[in-house]
Amino acid sequence: MAGRDWMSLGLLLTVMVSQVMIVNRVPVPWQVAPDLALLGVVGYALVRGSEAGTVMGFTAGLASDLLPPVAHVMGQHALVLCLIGFVAGRVAEIRPEAGPMVALVCAAAGPPVMVAAGGLLGEIRIIPETLGDVLPAAVLCNMVAAPPVVWAVTRVVRGNPRTVSWARYAVRSHP
Repeated sequence: MAGRDWMSLGLLLTVMVSQVMIVNRVPVPWQVAPDLALLGVVGYALVRGSEAGTVMGFTAGLASDLLPPVAHVMGQHALVLCLIGFVAGRVAEIRPEAGPMVALVCAAAGPPVMVAAGGLLGEIRIIPETLGDVLPAAVLCNMVAAPPVVWAVTRVVRGNPRTVSWARYAVRSHP
């Protein structure tokens, strides 16, 4: 495996373990947590592009589908993250300066796309409680967590600790 492949595998494992061992165990009153896999895929796709974002989205989604607690159809998260990874990467290829906006839009789009995929697969019934309570809280959690998580992932994926990518334009520190 090449160095980038090992780094990608390490990033994926770190995100998955952090989601299951830390984020999902934090007691919150609204019963939702940010989706670190989604945010990690977005950050990865912003740096590597649509093809790599699609592959990472599928891989991260499939890993997420296998890790407990699983409350959806197998492959549903893989489908959603695959689509989000493609879109984030494609927009970043076309307009690289739009990275922060793409990250926020993808973070907000993830939960509604997950609900829509669940509805299409017959896994969940779209009920007012889901649309009125859980969905807005999930979108808000993802949007609050997006800046630091996506920034950290893009920084790791780029491999240049002196590049800060969350700013509108890349800012390089001088030694």
